[in-house]
Amino acid sequence: MPASGPVLRIFSCALLALLLTAAGAGAAAPDRDPRTYVDAADAPGSPLDLRAVSFGQRGTELVLRFRTAGVWEPSDLAAAAGHALCVQIFYGKLTTPRARLCVVDRGENTPALTYTRLDPFGGSVENRIVSASMTRYDKNSFSAAFEPSSANLGQGPFSWHAESAWSCDDPAACADRAPDTGTFRARVQPLAEPRCFGAASRNPRNRCTNSALRRTVMPTPADALLQPNARCSIVSLKTPYTCQFGVRAAVANRTVALIGDSHAAHWRGALEVVAQARGWRGFSLTRSGCPFSAALPDLTTSRRASCARWRRAVRRWFSRHAEVRTVFVSQLSGVGVRAPKGVNRREHQVRGFIRAWRGLPRTVRQIIVLRDVPFSTSNTPICIERALRARRRPGSACAIPRARALRRDAAATAARRPNTARVLVIDLTPAMCSRRLCFPVVGGVLVHKDKTHITSLFAGTLGPLLQGRVDRLL
Repeated sequence: MPASGPVLRIFSCALLALLLTAAGAGAAAPDRDPRTYVDAADAPGSPLDLRAVSFGQRGTELVLRFRTAGVWEPSDLAAAAGHALCVQIFYGKLTTPRARLCVVDRGENTPALTYTRLDPFGGSVENRIVSASMTRYDKNSFSAAFEPSSANLGQGPFSWHAESAWSCDDPAACADRAPDTGTFRARVQPLAEPRCFGAASRNPRNRCTNSALRRTVMPTPADALLQPNARCSIVSLKTPYTCQFGVRAAVANRTVALIGDSHAAHWRGALEVVAQARGWRGFSLTRSGCPFSAALPDLTTSRRASCARWRRAVRRWFSRHAEVRTVFVSQLSGVGVRAPKGVNRREHQVRGFIRAWRGLPRTVRQIIVLRDVPFSTSNTPICIERALRARRRPGSACAIPRARALRRDAAATAARRPNTARVLVIDLTPAMCSRRLCFPVVGGVLVHKDKTHITSLFAGTLGPLLQGRVDRLL
């Protein structure tokens, strides 16, 4: 018995090493990043001489990157000293910039990104810090990812140019611009990904194939285990734990909510696409292992009590948030419930969902049930690695019979009952399964991060399909 720990660790490390080779065994992963523009060395007196710039969409986010000839610190970027590293943004076909994004020092030599709204004459109208994920790989670079509405960018075209400034005796030798004249063009769309990427390859209205993705798996099974669900900004750590996704409150035209267990949380990547496209602010209220239902879950006594507290807190939360008109719900299919003696357990489970939905205030006008996803198996990651080594397509080589992968979803059954008028159901199973098989890799994207949860990357590619269904329903 004492040796079991080391043996298990050795086996786990060996398995992880096998999985990490999966990406190398397959085709090269497609580049999801916006195009990088290389700039000449034309500001010799400035460490901020622009050498490479990139600004465009990746997934649902905008990505801004600078690489300079010299090293610099955030504390060097002081407008008063004539030092700047910025992007000027032109909305639509306007010929004058209406916004500026600049790297600044937030304090203690920590970088931040500021947004400045400009009037037609270049004057500042508004200035604020952008909520962004920022990285400095070295002292010559800066990278930030943020939602388009942070820069007041909606769906459609825009153009931009980068500029830098440094104080020196010869101003011409210390100012730079990329491009030297004109602007780069870009566009905001619901989702920016390679052609036929992920669920797009199984879009029933536009089936497509991309031969470059046939033996691609993104992320690798090992990487997927370490990746969280789609980004969500914390609103409250009190029960029910609440975070926010979608566009900023100041520009949102509708407020929605996502509730359920961890199988609701993994849908956030898809809902983010819909929220950005439709101008929604979303609240996420999820609790692992606790579906939003009135039926007693088949859990231990302590977890059952904790789940009951969360459910009560969710109902109270909705009574305080009358602005939420649309609610999305999802949960693990096949989860057990405790039914009264003599009561059919499956029927009790269905009625539990109906009772919970009826408990939501009438200010909630639509409840949209997202049918649970198919399941994977514990052998799937190794199967994918073997398929890649054999130069086979992992999606088809490791497919699982649909009858085994897809479980009955009591919430979807409940949503189709005639006495649930404000409840609708969306089933995106065709994006993952054919009539006979369910695929672990679709359009070069790994579907599952574990046996039951989908990866955040694949969830994002489901977004346009979900948006199409939502548009028809609402």
